[in-house]
Amino acid sequence: ALMSPAGRICSRDYLIERLHKDDMTVTDRSIDQHIKNLRRKLNDAGLTGSQVIRSVYGVGYQLNNAESPH
Repeated sequence: ALMSPAGRICSRDYLIERLHKDDMTVTDRSIDQHIKNLRRKLNDAGLTGSQVIRSVYGVGYQLNNAESPH
């Protein structure tokens, strides 16, 4: 969902709509947890997760261009 609108800032509501289209109840904090997990995985892969997925205070998240460290 972060990749589809290239460079666009995605709100938590947008991410919830894109990721959970069924009738599941999802909170914005679950989105925060998913972002945290993605950043951890990026860090494990040799990238800086907080630079790849940028938090935009009061708005949401933005995917920055990431290049492989190899």
